[in-house]
Amino acid sequence: MEKRYSVLYAEDDVSVRKNYVLYLENYFSDIYEADDGKEALTIYKDKKPDVLLLDITMPEINGLEVAKTIRKTDEDTPIIVLSAHSNKEYLFEAVKLNLVDYLIKPINRNEFKSVIESTLERIDKSKVSDEDEKVYVSRTCYWDKTKRLFFYRSKIVDLTKNERILFELLLNNKNQIVKPLQISEYVWDNDSDVNDASIRNLVKRLRKKLPVDIIQSIYGSGYILNY
Repeated sequence: MEKRYSVLYAEDDVSVRKNYVLYLENYFSDIYEADDGKEALTIYKDKKPDVLLLDITMPEINGLEVAKTIRKTDEDTPIIVLSAHSNKEYLFEAVKLNLVDYLIKPINRNEFKSVIESTLERIDKSKVSDEDEKVYVSRTCYWDKTKRLFFYRSKIVDLTKNERILFELLLNNKNQIVKPLQISEYVWDNDSDVNDASIRNLVKRLRKKLPVDIIQSIYGSGYILNY
């Protein structure tokens, strides 16, 4: 299996963690280790790993509390919880966290293998689906067709509604000259109060906000998106 993804493994027992890390190296290109829940949250925020493997019983913050904190802003990253406890209280809390699995120690190696492989397959499928909706204009910039948002280094570029509509128009007509009349009709629904100065100002603001120089002005004709 090709190793393309990263995992954060939080476990306070160093000997146990090192043993699992040796196995995880078969599946992940990057493995981030944490001794406790507080460190796990710090690494999560800094590294944004593809998979989280959390032991429940840890110093500072336990694994379920780490998962709860992450789930406040991240519903998608796969989380696998490991625990020596099978009591109903833990299980009930875990159900609400949209976990991939809740594995009871000692973990059967075949079961662990199955969970890891199915998790990576799930990520593969979701990324293929996501990529279909992304139009990359550079290595670090893309337009999300579903969300109708522009991203730079995975962060949203703050565009106004009209700036987003204009970019969408230019993208739909990539490598073709878009005339001012087309912009007026598409962005402002042919509002009679819109003039050439309004269009120029809108284009200027959009070009200034984009981290790549991909909008060209064609003198006397209009504008073109070229990348």
